Amino acid sequence: NVLLVDDSIVRGTTSKQIVQMAREAGAKRVYMASAAPPVRFPNVYGIDMPTKEELIASRVKDISEVAMEIGADKVFYQELQDLKDAIIEAGIDQGVTLSGMDCSCFDGLYVTQEV
Repeated sequence: NVLLVDDSIVRGTTSKQIVQMAREAGAKRVYMASAAPPVRFPNVYGIDMPTKEELIASRVKDISEVAMEIGADKVFYQELQDLKDAIIEAGIDQGVTLSGMDCSCFDGLYVTQEV
């Protein structure tokens, strides 16, 4: 059994290849953990990102479908609130108070609101 950890699962193409390599190396069960929440919306503020239709998490109804598409036995995602809490805590540790953050690629709430 193997647990693969990646920074994010965007299109799912790289994750699918990595899962396949783990299986070819003899892993009977392959689990994939994403350090980011599901990426469901494109970033429109300058990051070259796929369209919404290309984002694996926006195409499926359930996380188990992501696992099926990439060939993993199960997929685990970071919870958005946990990510926010960790960033806020890290800021406090550095003496920085954050007034907000852009999570639009996770929650679809764009700062400009006209997207």
